[in-house]
Order: sequence, then C-alpha cells, then structure tokens
Amino acid sequence: MKMSSRARALVSLVGTAVLLGAVYLGPLATAAAGIVGGVILAMGWAFLVELPNPGTARRVIVSVSIVANVVAYFLGVRELVFLAGFTVVIGFVAEMARRDGRPRLLEQISGTVSGSMLALMGALWTRTLALDDGLTSARAVLTAVAVAIFLELLIPHSLRSLRHVVYMTGGFLGGLLFMLFSDIAWYSAAIAGLAAGAILAMFDSILRRLPPATRRRPGAALAMVPLCAAAVVAYSLAIVIS
Repeated sequence: MKMSSRARALVSLVGTAVLLGAVYLGPLATAAAGIVGGVILAMGWAFLVELPNPGTARRVIVSVSIVANVVAYFLGVRELVFLAGFTVVIGFVAEMARRDGRPRLLEQISGTVSGSMLALMGALWTRTLALDDGLTSARAVLTAVAVAIFLELLIPHSLRSLRHVVYMTGGFLGGLLFMLFSDIAWYSAAIAGLAAGAILAMFDSILRRLPPATRRRPGAALAMVPLCAAAVVAYSLAIVIS
C-alpha cells in the first residue's frame, strides 16, 4: 500500500502528539511510548533500507528498543552507552545465526545496527525526564518538531523543494513559541528548535528519496526516525539549562 509524503508527515505529527502526552504523564508512559515507536520503526526499517533479511533486523531492533527504554527508566546514560556498544555485538551474533548463506552481510549488519541505534536514541526521551528541567526540555523540542511538521504540511506542492528550509524555520519558530509559555532562555529554546528542524531536514533528505519510502511500513518507519533522533536534542538541552 502506498503512503504519500503528506500521510507520512501526519504519522510523524501524531507520533509527536502521543509522545508529548506521554511526557506529561511521566517517565513510565514515556518509556512505553518509546517502545511503541521503536516497534513501528523496526517493522519498516529493514524494508526502508532494503536489507536482505528483514526478519533478523526487525527482531534485533525491537529487542534493543525494549531493553533501551527499560535501561533508561531504571538506570542511566552510562548504561545506555554500554548498550549501544553491545548492540553491535548483538547485530553480529544475530547474523551468524542465519542459515541463508548470509548474502550482503556488511549491508545487513550496518542496516540492523543503524536502526537499533535510532531505537536506542529514542530511549533518551525517558532519560531526559530524570534530569532537572528535563520535562521543560522535552516539551520544548517536541513543540518545535510539531510546528516544523505542521508548517511542512501547509506548504503547496509547487514549493515542496523548500521543505528543508521550512523544517528549520518551523523548528526555530516552535522553540520561540514554547518560550512564551515557559521560563526558558530564548536563545536556548531557539537553538534547540533549530537543531530539531535540522534533524528533520537531514533525515528527510537522506531517506525520503529511497523508493520504499512511498510504501506504508517503510513510510511509517521513516516517520519515527526524526522523533527518535530529536531525543538527543532534548537531552542535550536539559543538560545545558539545568
């Protein structure tokens, strides 16, 4: 089934809203939302980057997403870093267990590990809430992401070539918008919003041109990518303003 770029943007927007609601509810709800996002990512990531053995990649990414969010909830970033390193080992072990001749092995491992790293990044939303001003940081970045995606939905088809500028402008404006409702320095909010918009633009530029991105499962996975990566911005912002 086909998925248009607008439909994919709507999925991202819904995911942002769900994640924002989970952030308000607390770390446990955020961890649960992170696992759901990781599962959606896993269901389509292997097809998006056209891996030869989607099943193995899917199982590894789902496992990493679950473990990463549990680690983020109960432990800390240091343990997440160890898990990131261990993920590479898991990727190799999973490939060694295959019995199909292991075609395109390097491509398979790199695709599996990259998807797992994105799922692990998503767990930083949970860890962000454990920091001072973590809630404020998470809300600021998610607001910026939501505004950037919303503006991208509004631009006419004739101006779609400008969507990367729209992403960054929307992120910047979203950061400033959040500043009006929270006690946060304008430059911190603006820089965080601009960084979130840049992440949207970067992944859109890299991945949207892949042929599978127009299909439903790969498209849904692509919609989750910026939400996972934006968690790094939220965590960094929380450290800066704490």
